[in-house]
Amino acid sequence: MRKVLAPLLCLSMAACATVEPVPAARPLSQASIETMGPTRLSVTGNEAGVAKSWFYTQVNGGGAGMIGAIAGAIAAAIINAAPAARAQKQANEVSEVQTVEALNESLVARMKDEAGKAPAAAGITFPEIVLTYKSVTPGMLDDTVEVVSTYTLSEDSSVLKIVAVATYQNAAIPYKTPYTFTKSVPKSETKGPLYRNTFTYYSTPLPIPTLTPELRERLIANIRESAKDEAGAPPVEGTTEYKAMQREIELANDDKLTPNEVSLFLTREWLRDDGAMIKAEVDRAQAFVARYVILDINRTAIPSITGEDELLETSDDQRTVRRIGKGYEAGSYVCSAANVTNFATYGNTIAVAKSTVAYVKGLKAAAPKAAK
Repeated sequence: MRKVLAPLLCLSMAACATVEPVPAARPLSQASIETMGPTRLSVTGNEAGVAKSWFYTQVNGGGAGMIGAIAGAIAAAIINAAPAARAQKQANEVSEVQTVEALNESLVARMKDEAGKAPAAAGITFPEIVLTYKSVTPGMLDDTVEVVSTYTLSEDSSVLKIVAVATYQNAAIPYKTPYTFTKSVPKSETKGPLYRNTFTYYSTPLPIPTLTPELRERLIANIRESAKDEAGAPPVEGTTEYKAMQREIELANDDKLTPNEVSLFLTREWLRDDGAMIKAEVDRAQAFVARYVILDINRTAIPSITGEDELLETSDDQRTVRRIGKGYEAGSYVCSAANVTNFATYGNTIAVAKSTVAYVKGLKAAAPKAAK
């Protein structure tokens, strides 16, 4: 009897714990829009630049206990050393043509341009647009629309993904959920920002190269080159870095290209002509973000998780802007290229350029001086 009752009890408890889902997007009410009127907007300074994603391979040990764990850790270190070093080097290279300062300054400029187009009586307007770094000014800003953006090159470097999240909170206007629930209101719907939405841009995917004998030779040469340290010296035989390089060369001699291998070639494409391609995609993404943040914050429609996608815009090259109509992401905006068949992945870790890390450290160091 106990064997029957236990599962039933678990199911009963799970049912009681179920939270009714609502979309992440939070639109403003017309009353809130009228109350806000001219409002300050802060572009939260990105502090990672164009990050390079790569996939960390998990490795199980060859046996149980401490010995197995140690063996697994050693194997993981060897397998992941080359992808980690490559991602770091690629992030460093991209930062030379697309700096974090330029990313932030250009987004501020785009927001100002778009805000200047809005008529004076257009509900919420943005007469003041500033740049704020969380490392200097932590926490959410009150009575200020904040726009946070991230830039990530996919695991195989075929796609640049830009995500912007806009939020607004005001201590004088607490959030009240517009949804009704059959039971109690979920805790997540009793607090948080008054407004929130997400705006995602995917660059036009770069074509994946076809493996040929010549390409394989270039690949092995690139592997050897990426394994060199900052002084240009190859890894010393017997070291983890050397073993990782040798393993990469062995994999390069098979008949297929892994995403990590593809990234060696495609990162070069992004760097061509002083990063012309990546700069163009960033500019287009920021134009999309600026336009739709300002439009959306004056929109009062409440998203439903059972709605349908809405096509908002189609450009000459068939790139589209859609408002998601279903699920947790309902109400959010996505700008993507047409006829995409192979979707990029973004791994489970990223590399940030050393110059970007140094830049952020400089911001933190300068903050106390600036406050005096």
